[in-house]
Amino acid sequence: MPQLVLPDGATMSYAEAGAGVPFVLVHGWAANGAFFNDLSTELAKNYRVYTLTLRGHPGSDAGSAPLTIETLTDDVVRFFEALDLKGAYAIGWSMGAMALWGAAPRIAALLTGIIVEDMSPRVVNDANWTHGIASGYGADDIPGTVNEIEADWPAYVSRFAPRMFAASVREACPELEAWAAGQMAQASAPAMSSFWASMASQDFRAALARIATPMLVIHGGESQVYDDGATAFVAHTAPNAKRVVIHRAGHVPHLEAPDDFLNHIEAFVRDTRRPELKSGGATP
Repeated sequence: MPQLVLPDGATMSYAEAGAGVPFVLVHGWAANGAFFNDLSTELAKNYRVYTLTLRGHPGSDAGSAPLTIETLTDDVVRFFEALDLKGAYAIGWSMGAMALWGAAPRIAALLTGIIVEDMSPRVVNDANWTHGIASGYGADDIPGTVNEIEADWPAYVSRFAPRMFAASVREACPELEAWAAGQMAQASAPAMSSFWASMASQDFRAALARIATPMLVIHGGESQVYDDGATAFVAHTAPNAKRVVIHRAGHVPHLEAPDDFLNHIEAFVRDTRRPELKSGGATP
């Protein structure tokens, strides 16, 4: 698997497949590039697909830089610039969307489109924001979550993983939840607690209005992590965004409803692909 050396000397692993317009896949918290294996296989039939495993997650170094959303943002920018990914599309699932939102203004010249998968611009709720993590997760809950993660990571995963999937999907495909939990259990508890604390401190609500890159926002209609208003806000605030809802999917639509997810991506690419790239990059 190829690796990119990051500014602090850490290595970030990534997979690559296919040929054509670049497609970069950025996973969520406590996951890794394997969560995109099936999607990558399908996209690679028409695109050059790069599937990242973010620093501090199983398969990539943690490095010496702080394990924060800001560092992940720098890493994503480094990846795009090092590989000179002109005309690229990028998918950010959950926490991966935050890394892309942070990177987007700095790599705007390289980006053609962003796909956001079930993410809120602010995960913490307060009196003026009720579209963070479901069940009213607030600032007072953060220390408890960090303590739970560090005290018994496997136990935390066993509670978190079921919330990722729609109830109907869990019933029909219990092996999917088991696989996801097994992958997440491999992550480092100290790294995940650091990323969680950083993610909980972010607020991209104002920044979204400054991201002009076309954006497709995909919401899982049965998400137990974020309500409908979270992705609706993203789509309403970003100036060139549209939103679709995949019913019978939860927080991981690309795994729960893969055909619908892929169809929405393909339609978005058809609507936004740069003219000079539609003929393989040839220009008059």
